[in-house]
Amino acid sequence: MAAADEGGKLPAKKAKLHGKENKEVVKKPKMTENVESVPQNGTAEEAKVPAKKPKKNKNVESVPQNGTAEDAKVLAKKAKKTDDVESVPQNGIAEEAKVPAKKAKKTKHVQSVPQNGTAEDAKVPAKKLKKTDDVESVLQNGAAEDAKVPEKKRKLVVKEEKEEKKEAEKESAALSNLNKDIFALFNNMKDLKPENIDKHLKNMLKLLTDEDNENQCAATSAYAIKRLVRCTGADDMDAVATSGSYLCAIVSKVPGVDPIALLETLKRELPVGSQQKGKEESLAAVGQLITALAIIKSPHFKQPSSELIGAIYPILVALLKGREYVMHMCADIMADSFKQVDAKNFESHVWPLLQLELNKPLSGLKVHSCDLLLAVHLNYSKLLPLKQLESSLWRKQPEYGQLFELYMNSGSIEVTGPYARLGRFLATTANGKLLAEWQQHIVQLLPLKHNTAKGYVIQTFAFILLHFEDGNNAKEDSPLLQLFASEPLMQLLLQELSTAKQLTDKLAKKAKPAQIQLRDICRRFEASLLLSFKCQLKQDGSKLSILKHLLQLQLQLDGIFQTPRLTNQLLDHLGEQGLQSMYTFYSKQFTSNKPEFSKMHREHCLKYMQLLLQSPKLSERKKQLKFLLSISIFHLNEQEQPCTPAEAAAFSRQGAARCEEIFFSCLLHKIGNSSEQLEALVSQLRDTLRQLSKLLAQPDIETKLRSKQTPELQAAWQQVLQVLNAPAAAAAAPAASKDNKQTLALVFDALILFLGLALYAPSCNVPIELLNDLFICKKNALKKSKKAASAELGWQDVVTDVLLQLLLQTGHFWRVFVNKIGGVLMPQLGKENLEQLLVTLDMNKNPLGDKQDEQESDDDEEQDEDDSSDEEEEDDEEEPEADDDEAATNLEQIRENVRKALLDEDNAMNDDASSVDWNDVDEAQGERLNLALERAFQAFKPKGQNIKSKDEHQTKSERINSTTLLHFRVRVLDLVELFVQSQPQLDVLLDALTSVYHVFQVSREDDKLQPLAEASKKTLRMLIRQKISYKESEDKQPIVDCIKQFMAPAEEPSTDPKKQSQKPQPFKKKGEIAEWRNKCVAYLVTQFNEEDVTKSLVWPLLEGYVQDWISRRNSPHTLAGFACILDSSWVGVPRLAITFAKFLSNDLRKFRRNQILEMLNGHAGNIRKAIGNNKDVKQELITALVDFNAEGIKERHQCINLLHYLRRDRTRIAFSKAVLK
Repeated sequence: MAAADEGGKLPAKKAKLHGKENKEVVKKPKMTENVESVPQNGTAEEAKVPAKKPKKNKNVESVPQNGTAEDAKVLAKKAKKTDDVESVPQNGIAEEAKVPAKKAKKTKHVQSVPQNGTAEDAKVPAKKLKKTDDVESVLQNGAAEDAKVPEKKRKLVVKEEKEEKKEAEKESAALSNLNKDIFALFNNMKDLKPENIDKHLKNMLKLLTDEDNENQCAATSAYAIKRLVRCTGADDMDAVATSGSYLCAIVSKVPGVDPIALLETLKRELPVGSQQKGKEESLAAVGQLITALAIIKSPHFKQPSSELIGAIYPILVALLKGREYVMHMCADIMADSFKQVDAKNFESHVWPLLQLELNKPLSGLKVHSCDLLLAVHLNYSKLLPLKQLESSLWRKQPEYGQLFELYMNSGSIEVTGPYARLGRFLATTANGKLLAEWQQHIVQLLPLKHNTAKGYVIQTFAFILLHFEDGNNAKEDSPLLQLFASEPLMQLLLQELSTAKQLTDKLAKKAKPAQIQLRDICRRFEASLLLSFKCQLKQDGSKLSILKHLLQLQLQLDGIFQTPRLTNQLLDHLGEQGLQSMYTFYSKQFTSNKPEFSKMHREHCLKYMQLLLQSPKLSERKKQLKFLLSISIFHLNEQEQPCTPAEAAAFSRQGAARCEEIFFSCLLHKIGNSSEQLEALVSQLRDTLRQLSKLLAQPDIETKLRSKQTPELQAAWQQVLQVLNAPAAAAAAPAASKDNKQTLALVFDALILFLGLALYAPSCNVPIELLNDLFICKKNALKKSKKAASAELGWQDVVTDVLLQLLLQTGHFWRVFVNKIGGVLMPQLGKENLEQLLVTLDMNKNPLGDKQDEQESDDDEEQDEDDSSDEEEEDDEEEPEADDDEAATNLEQIRENVRKALLDEDNAMNDDASSVDWNDVDEAQGERLNLALERAFQAFKPKGQNIKSKDEHQTKSERINSTTLLHFRVRVLDLVELFVQSQPQLDVLLDALTSVYHVFQVSREDDKLQPLAEASKKTLRMLIRQKISYKESEDKQPIVDCIKQFMAPAEEPSTDPKKQSQKPQPFKKKGEIAEWRNKCVAYLVTQFNEEDVTKSLVWPLLEGYVQDWISRRNSPHTLAGFACILDSSWVGVPRLAITFAKFLSNDLRKFRRNQILEMLNGHAGNIRKAIGNNKDVKQELITALVDFNAEGIKERHQCINLLHYLRRDRTRIAFSKAVLK
């Protein structure tokens, strides 16, 4: 029963009236003396009052709307002592409550009841009504002709009109105190675009919080709140959502808002009946929920007072009756609010109200009622313990299956709140023993057909994960682990995860709402699983059990998860023992002989084996590396022992190549570019080679190798063994030269041992001669005699060539290995070795095979000649009159060309193609026939296709060569970076900068070379950040020459038809090339850091560039280039700015003047920073700007802004006077 409000004050005595809150709006009734009120939901027939009964009771108090007949008896006793009677017929029908006229005369004071049913709204003494002469007829149930209006009633109406006028006057007075800007803000609320809602909300909050006048601020806030409360009851979902967000922000951030007064406003503006009849009351109920939620989410409810609790919860409890969606919303809001209410206030103010609604058996409850009970139990376990909860739901033995069935049969997918509390209840109650009953109930109902049931299961499962804790011990019979051990339940889960993964955003546009909701639920489940691994589960045993159960049913989990790399994230939360266990799991899956396992499954296992091996938590890897070594070098059987190819197991045939790459990658993992880390690599290589040596010592091992063992390989292996068994050369070096010798010894040992190991890998194509060259280079590099000084350059060149040869090998680990060696070796190399690297970056040459290019060009020339000759022959022939004749002629000509192509050169005089014996055709003759046939069939191709780029007709081998060259140059750029970082001399950096820029310029223009363009851009970024180490009195003229080379005009248009046929480059590509050219030039200019920059070598060059740009329209120098210099850290930035400022004059074109002013304004901050405390330079720049006679508002404005920024000690007005003098 809703809480009662105070009733109207009667002249004789005060009487308390109940049921104020939910009275239904009725028409104005006739005033009677003694009438028993009719309940709101009743009819006239249900409330017939005997004639004798009202005669005995002179004073009867009206029955509240939600009350019953028993409640009315109590009120009748209190009414006997009352002389003044308030008669309120709730149904508003005068004929149902006729009162004798005599009794009506005895009434001294009559209290009018307005239609909204509150007694306080109209207190009218009868004496005052007698003075009223003007009466307006009031129609209650029909027209004026059908209803005679009593005199007292007419007087009452007049009184109401007066009170309405008074209220209108009060409202007008309140409106006079309003800030009128609030009306414009409410008009802006009509704009429901998401990007503008936050903007309008900030403006409203600023208006309400920045007001200095307290009265005006209070009036404006009250008006805004009142209007927003009304809007929350609107019939527009977007408007309601916007108003709710505004209301929530105002209640939370605007000071002085009284939540209790807000609730009173809510009752007046959005009245709701007890049964929520009609659409308007349902919408008003939604508005009440939104307003209550705004208060609950505000700071007022963090530690709510007893008054606020007593005011807000009766409203919420009253809304538990009505539309289903309103009840669910109300229950969810109340359940969440219990966390902020202490047990004492809850027990005294909230629990008595809820008990009337929730004290029912389970058969009489709905989902929202059970949700409230679970929320009370979870937040106030002492007030509602488990036994009392069970006795309330079940009169006999608890049957949780009925509770689960209630949730299962919900008509729609609920919000997350009810499932969150059910999941928490299952995970935390009785140590998780209820999970077994929940699991059994779900498994019995499988398979589930409805999306609502699937959503219930997955959401509840997700919240079980979020609240279940495994404690200190991970047991296999843990209730949570038993859930994952249930194969039917896991099949349902994985199937729905897979379905949600397949529902892409494109397909979701046509999907049903329930399917989209289910996809979101699956995504939340994935997040819950990850959070459970991170926070709830403490033991690796629990995590391993969950992972293995999932992987056994679906090995490729990332294929059904929407979260990217979720399996990797789950593995990251395992300790070292857990990682070892997961590696063993994947290893067993990889070596299993399951028939359904394909190469794809095994490669997936190898992927995660590599991931686990490279984890920083894993400290021991010897056992794993031994297995990878065996499968990389030998054929293995099912017992993982070397065998012949015929006996090899499926995993050996399918995964050996991938294992080879993983093995070498793991050897190089965690190895840096320092000599200490290189020493660790050499030590690991020695251990690995010793294991390989033992395996190679087994009998008949040659037949079990994956690669063929040649005599040259055996001889090289013996030399490798000598290095392996010999003591380290660096250890025997003298102490004086130990550092240099030790570094060189480590480099050569690493190269020799790594190559010796790689030669047994089938994917390695390194010539054995490279290994022999390394042995010779090692001897020359470590010699002590002076005679070896001349040979020292030789070993450096050879080692550089070896590194370049290794970069040509397939496999990413080769690139990593060369970078490790190069980082240590580069300080030992010279500038000529850098030239060896830069030669390979020459985009006009092919460093991989010049002879092959020459042959291909010769073939192209021959083909072009043949094509031209064929075209000439075609031109000489007569054109046929009809298309059919032309096609026939072309076909005959093609046949003739094919016949001639098939003729043998030796039998050219014999005109018989049948003399060709195909069994005797060798490779050379076959290639000749191929080319001849190709020319024969291409003779009649369209004329527009004669000139085409070679790349459009690349063969497979040409594409492979192009890709190899592309990757090779990308890898060489790494070595260039290492060289410049180790030796940042001026000549080294200039050579590298020009070469790399040329690579970027060419590759950026070609779409097929974009990886090389990105790599060269990365190298350029490193080079322009590199600090150059200068020698004493070093000449900087090479820098000026390099700047001239960068700023040289572009080449003239080529006459080559192939280049002319190419499409013009997009503006974006040209702009990026120009941008990096400007950055390189600015970097070179910053190298001139003399105090007087006008005396530096670069200043005359820059002055010439500026003068050329000023005087010419189509100058090769651009504004962006000068802007890049002004944006740099060069000490000459102020002087360059002064130079531009002095060029400002009326003789200069207006477009150029605007460009200069915009550039100076854009870099004013850097210019001011570069000027620093140099007052002379600062004054010179200001003088140049002041002397300029600006024309137009734009130029004046730019000059004023620039001067204001340069001289902040003066006011903006002073500058404007100086400029506009």
